[in-house]
Amino acid sequence: MSDPSRPPESHPDAGAPPDPGMALKRQQHLLIFLTVLIDLIGFGILIPVIQPIAEELGAPIWIATVLMGVYSLMQFIFSPVLGRLSDRVGRVPVLVMSLWASVGGYLVMSLAVSGWVAPMTGIILLFTARIITGIGGASISTAQSYLSDITAPEKRAGVMGMIGAAFGLGFMIGPVIGGILSHFGGRAAPFLFAAGLSVLNVLLMARRLPETLPPEKRGASRTSPSVFAVALANRGTALPAILLANFLVIGAFSTMTAAFVLFLKNHASFQFNEMQIGYCFGFIGIVGVIIQGGIIRRIAKNNNEGRLALTGLGLMVIAMMWLPFTTPWLVLVLNMWLMAAGNSLTNPCLNTLASRCGTLQNQGLTMGAMAGAGSLGRFFGALLAGPLLMLNQQDALSYGRAAFLTAALVMAAAALPLLAARKASSRA
Repeated sequence: MSDPSRPPESHPDAGAPPDPGMALKRQQHLLIFLTVLIDLIGFGILIPVIQPIAEELGAPIWIATVLMGVYSLMQFIFSPVLGRLSDRVGRVPVLVMSLWASVGGYLVMSLAVSGWVAPMTGIILLFTARIITGIGGASISTAQSYLSDITAPEKRAGVMGMIGAAFGLGFMIGPVIGGILSHFGGRAAPFLFAAGLSVLNVLLMARRLPETLPPEKRGASRTSPSVFAVALANRGTALPAILLANFLVIGAFSTMTAAFVLFLKNHASFQFNEMQIGYCFGFIGIVGVIIQGGIIRRIAKNNNEGRLALTGLGLMVIAMMWLPFTTPWLVLVLNMWLMAAGNSLTNPCLNTLASRCGTLQNQGLTMGAMAGAGSLGRFFGALLAGPLLMLNQQDALSYGRAAFLTAALVMAAAALPLLAARKASSRA
């Protein structure tokens, strides 16, 4: 029995000074999380308003969905370019430059919906602004590369979950803010608010975020900055299959998202306004934050990311097949929970699998290709949603059915390359 009068033995590490390296990493993780979060709140603000505004300006359904997709087309073109550029000049300069592009794009959008220009001019300005903000949004891959620079491979699932949590928070906070601002502040208010957030983001990053890629570790990859070239250069590895799986997953999810906004607005059972649509995306975001911000850190272990990604695929297939038959409110909430949970499992695990295929010198190129594949999927998904929505346009009770069932089919097809990637990884 211990003597209570004796002082307790000190732990070997007691009183040891804190590790400055760990403190710096925590600061970097937090700053990147905040930077991505602010950027994605700005993006999320537009989700419930951009398509209804396009319809009000006289654009047909397919134009409204293309307006959603052109942003991702620019991401596809520029994500590998910015990833390669960040390998050469550093991560922080590329992130700052991209954010200034977003500021300009949001200001152009505010002009497009201000009522000071003709409707057709407004649509043209919206397309122009989406192109500009798409180029700025291509820097997400650079943020992922930043985190990969400072994180050991076995811990990247949890760290990539931080990016996913930022997406979830952006989907939770952004659409709610966008719907409320549009409802009470007018059409231009969400875009002006997004521009202000982006300026705040620039100031935060430029002043506080240290560079992770010193000049002596920078290198220019010999591979062309194209997702197809990266896949070709890595044939025989798991990366091409992961890129294809990412394309299909995000393509299917994009078809669902582009259809979901107009489904909630035009379906006879819903007829939601922008504020109500924002609340729906807010709920999806809450689920994403809970899973990607905490749960995935505990369940992603022993290289089980491939299995978790397949589980997420299954949940999203079920949700998409069920979605056109839902009714307010309880069934819709359950369906959105399934969708968000599946997406929150699949996306960070795919990014983790891809990050393990790159080295420090080409991590930006690898993650840029991954983001590019996702952006291409997001573009084609939105492009596909328009014609599919038009198939049921005249029947308000079946509005969106063809789009959701097609999205479920594409999502199920993503399991094939994912299984191939798991086999390739086990042989390596």
